[in-house]
Amino acid sequence: MKFFKYIAAFFLVSLLFGCAGKYQAPNNITTPVNGLTKAQVKQAILDSGTKGKAAFGTWKMEVLNSNTIRGHLFNRKFEVVVDIPYSATSYSINYVSVSPNLQGSNGKVHRNYNRWVNNLDVKIRESIFRAK
Repeated sequence: MKFFKYIAAFFLVSLLFGCAGKYQAPNNITTPVNGLTKAQVKQAILDSGTKGKAAFGTWKMEVLNSNTIRGHLFNRKFEVVVDIPYSATSYSINYVSVSPNLQGSNGKVHRNYNRWVNNLDVKIRESIFRAK
């Protein structure tokens, strides 16, 4: 009888993990900033993408205008593009595009996109903390 309980439990766990989607809606992240100037926020964003090597790849940052930075991530055969509008009070990381091998149906993207964007957000927050 115990054997059947273990088999049933294994089956249910496998079913739950198997149903976790490979493709998800892309995350857009907005983070408040306190105590810095707009120039300091800009520099923190630029530093987060270019300083140091990360396990998920290195972001290349490009200034589009006085309020927006575009981030490009090239990770092996994958490419991710995000826009980062910023001000003295907040910044956002917004989805722009991904390479075809990361695209799903109905506007969804591979779950690695959300992981990479969350990692970028953590790096930006660390740079902002160091700038204070």
